[in-house]
Amino acid sequence: MIPEFAGTAESVSRDEGLYRPHPGDVFKRRCLSKSRLKQPEIAALMGISPKHLSRFINGHVSVQIELARKLESVTNISAAAWLNYQNAYDLYKTSSSKPAKQLIYG
Repeated sequence: MIPEFAGTAESVSRDEGLYRPHPGDVFKRRCLSKSRLKQPEIAALMGISPKHLSRFINGHVSVQIELARKLESVTNISAAAWLNYQNAYDLYKTSSSKPAKQLIYG
């Protein structure tokens, strides 16, 4: 039997204005800090240049599908998660520039 409250779940979302780190920060804290490999070695494993990896870590490169797949291959964190980190960061960065809400219906 399904509990009564199970069918009445409310949608819960986090305010876009709350701080979200750049995926490069996530990579630095969750992956790079735990690895004994140097950045050039990690870049070689990923098939990217050390400069590109450095630019990603420092927040100058956004995660696109290709980079997300490469990150997945060396971190065991899904490409979808990396893309989600990027989307959350992008929404956070643009949260103050939202236009006034005016619905097109109802």
